[in-house]
Amino acid sequence: MLALLLKLLDPTAETSANILIDNVPLRLVDRNTLRLRLIAMPQDAVFLPDGSTFQQNLDPFAVADAEECQAALQSVGLWPAIEERGGLVGSMKSDTLSQGQRQLFSLARVILRRRIRGRNGGSEGGILLLDEVTSSVDQETEKTIQTIIGAEFRDYTILAVSHRLQFIMDYDRVVVMDKGKIVEVGNPRELAEGETRFGDLWRAAER
Repeated sequence: MLALLLKLLDPTAETSANILIDNVPLRLVDRNTLRLRLIAMPQDAVFLPDGSTFQQNLDPFAVADAEECQAALQSVGLWPAIEERGGLVGSMKSDTLSQGQRQLFSLARVILRRRIRGRNGGSEGGILLLDEVTSSVDQETEKTIQTIIGAEFRDYTILAVSHRLQFIMDYDRVVVMDKGKIVEVGNPRELAEGETRFGDLWRAAER
């Protein structure tokens, strides 16, 4: 589903008009324009080759200044750790950050993108895509990520793929999928209380 929204995949001919953003069929939206407007955070943080700086990894297109980069890192609590490693101009290696820190760094990236968009006159709100962003972090880091996303992207429509059900319990709507097909749609807290597919998953997760 996320791959369709990012136009990494094309819908089949019989469903090509059924994916809409602001009532515009997705097939009519230019791919590059779409990707500039959407903000996505992947399951695994991707970094530039060893030796690149923290700032290059945070802002690979060099559209932000040092203060904006530092502020984004401060918002996720990473600045002290990065300052110890030379600050924004310090070099990174694949093992410089822990798994949890890598996800927080990835979160700082999307926060920076949102802020730059606002600074450049972008309208309030947008679409944020989250792909299993807490699957490899501990519960404390998961709660931190949830809190930061709630504060930084409160005006955004957020689509999150997650097998950690606690992560999506405060969302307005959950879509349960099985073998690529939608089998249930509803409010997660309401579904969790009933005899539903989502309710079964929720009760199994609590055991």
